[in-house]
Amino acid sequence: MFKAVCLKIRTNSFFIFFTFLLFTLLMLSFYTRTSILQSYFDEGVYISCGSAYVSNSTPPVLCNFEHPPFAKYVIGFSHLFGFSRVLFMFFYALSCYLLFLVLYRLSQDFGVSLFASLLLFFDTLFFNTFRFLLLDPVAVVLSLASLCLAFSAWFSASAALAGLSFASKFSSAPTILASLYTVFKRRGFGGALKFFAIAFLAYLATYAADFRLGFSTVFEHHVKMFGYMGWRHGFSPALASIGFLKLLTRVEVWRFGGNIYVYVTNSSGVWTIHNTTTVSGSGLYIVVGVGLGSPAWYLLFPALLYATYIALVERDDVMRFVCLWGWLSLLNVVAGPIDWYYVNALPALYVSTSMALLKILKNRFKQVSSILISIQITLFIATAVGIMPYRVELYR
Repeated sequence: MFKAVCLKIRTNSFFIFFTFLLFTLLMLSFYTRTSILQSYFDEGVYISCGSAYVSNSTPPVLCNFEHPPFAKYVIGFSHLFGFSRVLFMFFYALSCYLLFLVLYRLSQDFGVSLFASLLLFFDTLFFNTFRFLLLDPVAVVLSLASLCLAFSAWFSASAALAGLSFASKFSSAPTILASLYTVFKRRGFGGALKFFAIAFLAYLATYAADFRLGFSTVFEHHVKMFGYMGWRHGFSPALASIGFLKLLTRVEVWRFGGNIYVYVTNSSGVWTIHNTTTVSGSGLYIVVGVGLGSPAWYLLFPALLYATYIALVERDDVMRFVCLWGWLSLLNVVAGPIDWYYVNALPALYVSTSMALLKILKNRFKQVSSILISIQITLFIATAVGIMPYRVELYR
């Protein structure tokens, strides 16, 4: 009986996975012929530097030092061999499938796991980001794989993937911390320390080309990265507020402009950080997100608050983990309302939303979730074919 149940679960899981792949291939063929959704031109930098990393062994500090290198190695290798777009569509499908596995491990509920993974799959912002060769898709799929392996007790493999995810983009940190928490709960402080050590070594390994220039080069690279993060993301109340505003209402308010330069010099063994700033107002404009994202975004933060209430009142370990992951994921929002910042937060927020709705609706969850998914798919298609605009800009 037990083997039959396990076989059924595996069969259903693989059916979902291949269904995701089928949808992905269909949408890949569609989106190669259209530019209806927003384009992200950052991929040009990542393709150029990633190709240089792979073909010329260029140290990462010399090309796009602003971000860790591993995702650019993936981009460069796949681009040079001509399968980068297909690979990133596979990452998109795999990320949704991994989210299904993670939530199924948590809830043991097939319906709620499927619901969360479909919400993520038909989120136009999540899909649109994976259309481009950006760093976040690599970070997302690796961090979700790390979390899935942590639940499966493959702790060393989970740690290695966590290190590679962090070496793709620092915004994967919330999910990596969720993996570390899982290991700590199962293996104690010693297991968590081993996880951290393996992840750290995997992270450092991605800077092998920098190490060829000397150990100080790796230090210099990180100083430059953190200097870039200091002005680019800001961590200011203004940026955080418009980041949360977009999450809550799908509306962006912008009034920024200018250039900020941060660079490091070394003279006679003394490191100096220079900062030159020229900022001017660029005028106020408001961006209303229509099709990009999902109507389910309006539920994300309220559902997280409710899940937190349940975790505190009922002392439910599953809801505690869901809330921890959800609140940590909001750290990506404080960097501002850039589309790909939300990609690392959406898996955790859809998990908390699904679990909260399951607690609220109980026996009615199946009916209500079917309606919500139907709406999500309809709007996804309407946005994809251009019936619904993905954004409306209002200038003052």
